[in-house]
Amino acid sequence: MLSYSSWGYEGQSKLLNNQIQLNSKQKDNLLKSRFKVSTLTTWLALCGFGLSSPAYSKDSTLKEEEEKKVVVTGSRIKKVDLNNLKPILSISREEFDKQGFASAKDVIDSITQNTGGTVDNSFTFGFTPAASSVNIRGLGFGHTLVLVDGRRLPIYPVGINGTSNFVDLSSIPTAFIERVDVLTDGASAVYGSDAVSGVINVITRKDIEGISMNYRFGDTSDGGFTNHRYNLMTGARNGDTQIDLIFDIWSQDALLATQRDYANSDVADASGSYSAGGVSFLGLNSGFVYQHPDCGTANDPIGGLSIADVDVSVFSSGELWCGFDRAPYRQLIAPQDKFSLMTRLSYEVTPDLTLFSRIGYSNSETDTQAEPNFYGGALFNGFGTAVLNNGAILPPGAVNNPTTGSAFEEPGVFVRRLVEFGPRQTKIENNSINMLLGLEGSFANGQYDWEMGLSFNRTELDSDSNNILLSALNSAVDNGLDLFETIPQSVVNALTFNANQESYSSNRVFDFSISGDLPVSLDAGPIQFALALEYVNEKYRDNPDPLVLQGDAFDGQTSGGGERDHLGIGGELSFPFSDKFELDIALRWDDYDDASSVNSAVSPRIAMAYRANENFLTRFSWGRSFRAPDMQRLFGGQTESFIDILDPEFLVDTNGLPCTDITAPDCSPTLIQSVSLLTGANIDLKEEEGSNLNLGFVLEFDNGLDLSIDYFQVELDEVVTAINPQSIVNLCTFQGLLCENVVRDGAGTLFGSSAFIESNAVNFAEQDTSGIDLIINYDWRNDSGVWSTSLNITRVNEFVTQFADGSRRIENVELGFLPEYRANFVMDWDKERWGATFRLNYVDKLGGAFCNGFCDKTEFVDSWTTTSVSGRYEIGDYTRIIMGINNLGNEAPPQDPTQTTWPFFINGSGYYNAVGREFYFQVDTTF
Repeated sequence: MLSYSSWGYEGQSKLLNNQIQLNSKQKDNLLKSRFKVSTLTTWLALCGFGLSSPAYSKDSTLKEEEEKKVVVTGSRIKKVDLNNLKPILSISREEFDKQGFASAKDVIDSITQNTGGTVDNSFTFGFTPAASSVNIRGLGFGHTLVLVDGRRLPIYPVGINGTSNFVDLSSIPTAFIERVDVLTDGASAVYGSDAVSGVINVITRKDIEGISMNYRFGDTSDGGFTNHRYNLMTGARNGDTQIDLIFDIWSQDALLATQRDYANSDVADASGSYSAGGVSFLGLNSGFVYQHPDCGTANDPIGGLSIADVDVSVFSSGELWCGFDRAPYRQLIAPQDKFSLMTRLSYEVTPDLTLFSRIGYSNSETDTQAEPNFYGGALFNGFGTAVLNNGAILPPGAVNNPTTGSAFEEPGVFVRRLVEFGPRQTKIENNSINMLLGLEGSFANGQYDWEMGLSFNRTELDSDSNNILLSALNSAVDNGLDLFETIPQSVVNALTFNANQESYSSNRVFDFSISGDLPVSLDAGPIQFALALEYVNEKYRDNPDPLVLQGDAFDGQTSGGGERDHLGIGGELSFPFSDKFELDIALRWDDYDDASSVNSAVSPRIAMAYRANENFLTRFSWGRSFRAPDMQRLFGGQTESFIDILDPEFLVDTNGLPCTDITAPDCSPTLIQSVSLLTGANIDLKEEEGSNLNLGFVLEFDNGLDLSIDYFQVELDEVVTAINPQSIVNLCTFQGLLCENVVRDGAGTLFGSSAFIESNAVNFAEQDTSGIDLIINYDWRNDSGVWSTSLNITRVNEFVTQFADGSRRIENVELGFLPEYRANFVMDWDKERWGATFRLNYVDKLGGAFCNGFCDKTEFVDSWTTTSVSGRYEIGDYTRIIMGINNLGNEAPPQDPTQTTWPFFINGSGYYNAVGREFYFQVDTTF
């Protein structure tokens, strides 16, 4: 179960070592001599006998835990009494298996504090279809620090939406993970930058004994996303030397749009429409649309894929187009193959000195696909005026002008999909290597503990995609290429090129920490301290294809590169004033050396806990936080993407006619598709500054019931972001702000090729959020077995954004892809060799993507509830089988009533996925 920290070792054991207590009750029979320690260590870890891999008896395990000093996420003080004063969730690998989690991203995505959703490889139209990240508290994907064994990883070389850097959670294979700790409070005073909304610390497996194998197979009831996972773990000790080796292989098939009824067509929902990408010619004088004579038949120039007489809702010209269905080419989830290897070596030089090292390597290949490129010479704006886009203008009398020789001869442009060039496909290869070498030890009879490490991490991306030379195609049309005919293969071959993009990011980290007891004692023990130093050199480079960089291609790529050095020095003090009251303080200084305006920052923190009695604890923490701007925000190049915008400058009623009162129920902004969005860097950015507050109460009873409730508040100033383009348009229209970022075409619209919205990185005024986390755990046993339940609820009280001083403070709860509530409920049953788990996940309603801040009850996305079940059985002493079903009710993502284009649900937030009902089978064996 997921649970929060309480107090002392008794409470903390329900956190980081919950499985030790719970499963020693559940599986007393498995603690008998029928298992051989030397061969069954990994198996026991999977069955829940603690967080470390070696297997021990119940009594010796607890005794060693009582004597061993450990470091808990959120502090660098190494101590026996795990009196963590901050809220921590800890998810063991046993919970991975019980609840059907296939990856680290699945685990973090499931916690209710992840109110900002996720990005993963179901977001196939973004810049990062091969990566995944989470957004705790909704403050941004880079505002949660991701660590492996307490150390930083490099950023993903390409930013989300081409701008925001993050750490790729999918780069951490499941087989490597012993547990995942999630600190749901700020921790800049301990870890420095990025630890604004929380810390994710992945603890890797160590001290493996014997050989363990695991195989997992998954498939869906509606087809697609068949997946396989294989892993092999082995380890051995020879005297003072321990070596561990882990292999992990993951493979998943694509989930195609055609495999889901609600997304298998551009008109799968009644609100949708086909695109204008069949084969048409637009007359620029008359505004008349000339459909190809064979449109809608097998004899059309694009292989019978055109659709006749399409009313394209985004255009108000009154003309019918030769249409095209994009959905059959699209993916809901991209296929991926991944291979990972990790080895760990530790050598006990002396009883007080240990040398350790870890090397990890991962390779993945992801293949994305979308419909063929769109060639649109001109499009209509909302009031029937043709605005030039891209493409050659054919004069009257041109040999390839379909009106030549007719009574209606006029200049015009072709509008069609370039089907002959095939679908847009990209192959992304990701190679990552992580190396760590370190020493740890103690002195003065174990009074002081220290650790130092040197690590190098590098991620390389190699991306290849088919692209088209734009200028050459226009030139060919100017010289007679007739797009009312099938484009010859020779022309396709001449105009197609492979667009290669090579990107990398790396960091070199040196860290040192020391902790121990000061020669000053208080009523409950000595004052404890920790000192830490961290030096990081990080760099990234994003090299697009030269032709793409020149703008002579249909599809763009990101670009940029930079380097910076970072030094952090921090300290902590823990004051155990009494058995009832403890106070911790921490302070960290960070300094950045690069070409930007970022300099140094000081982050303090104070935390205290008061235990009124053995059942009740109150905890409080407050601290300052800071975050250095993303490398992409500082050193990235300009990136162009295309988005849909509701333009409040042009209001239309339900009949498509102009109106003036936006508050009227039948008067709405005009929806404009594929508006050019330019995003870029800003070397003059300042660091973000803010504060975190947490006030919590914990109740724990002897009958197995415990409850925690925490109030959180995060305030951020000088927030670095590229402001949402819809917000830019709204601020310009309604408040006269940021109008320099909205460039309209000659007709005053956002339709034309000369129109764009610019959203470069800026420091805007502030962002504040607050809410409540509630967790209730209840464990009991009876004749039917041992039962455990956990209820987790997060409520977001407010999420306020202010883009500029003097502008309106915007409340985003239930809007901006931010639900007010997230909840989950887990029940587990265990008896002898049998076990079962039930899980329920709930996401509250939220405003539709295009409700434009004026949402009424008809414009909300419905809440989403899914359930999952699993069962497990132990066969003999060496094998376990798990079978489960995720999304038992086969719940489809809820439709967005404001979204009239494919896929009709909010696919960029990560709250929902298109997998549907998934069956999985898993077998674990040890020998």
